[in-house]
Amino acid sequence: MNATTPRPRAYVLGAEMRDARRKSGLTLRGLAAILDVSHSVLVRWERGDRVPSAESVSAVCAVLGVSATTRNRLLKLTREAAAEPVRAPAPRGPAETDQLGALLEFERTATAITNVSPTVVPPLLQTADYARAIEDAGDPEGADKRVALRLGRREVVTRKRSAPGYTALILESALHLPVGGRGVLLDQLAFLLEIGRHEKVDIQVVPLSAGWTPAQSGPFVLLEFAKAPPVVHLEHHRCARFVQESDDVAGYVEARDHIARHALPPADSATLIKQLIAHEEAA
Repeated sequence: MNATTPRPRAYVLGAEMRDARRKSGLTLRGLAAILDVSHSVLVRWERGDRVPSAESVSAVCAVLGVSATTRNRLLKLTREAAAEPVRAPAPRGPAETDQLGALLEFERTATAITNVSPTVVPPLLQTADYARAIEDAGDPEGADKRVALRLGRREVVTRKRSAPGYTALILESALHLPVGGRGVLLDQLAFLLEIGRHEKVDIQVVPLSAGWTPAQSGPFVLLEFAKAPPVVHLEHHRCARFVQESDDVAGYVEARDHIARHALPPADSATLIKQLIAHEEAA
């Protein structure tokens, strides 16, 4: 697996350039010959490992004969990629800062996000009290900042324009876990019903009756894009990484599909959550 932290804007730029080249019918070596640059340089551009100059992108656009709209979009992406920081501000250490900055940008540019969550409610759907209970138990120092950041990330899936399709696949057992106590859990379950009404948000519960699914192997987030290949984000206690290799990502896509087949539809999931609320209130 690829354990490096990708640069999201460069990754998207590379995918856009690759898409434009393929539509033109040119191979990598053919384009490299016309531009008089190394084939390996083009490979790094298209993988997002290296950001080309604006002049280089303009030259590529001229050779490929792309429209003015596409050219302007590629140049905008080039400027953004060139200005992309190595790390983004975050309340934890450098490695986690790097990962979080990349995750935030990938969430912003994704067209579809699937969050498989076997143990707790997914981060983007957590209430402040639920998130704080988790952060306080793991590492109280800086917990308030991390909770605020987590709540701010929710805007990605609730924004009115260009929100990605967001699907949460949650094991039913996670909805029984009294994180923060019974009152916090009740508020969290009620919030799931509320946020699940958003047009682009689907909450699907995997019932206990489904037995074992790949979700029991651990949480993961699958991020999909208009033209770039999917990326997987894995996060555990004080450790996170991205998976980009196509064979590895394909395994997570297959796992997502397997889990989704065993999950209840959103409407049935909402009914189950209402039943859980009624049970907790009656206890």
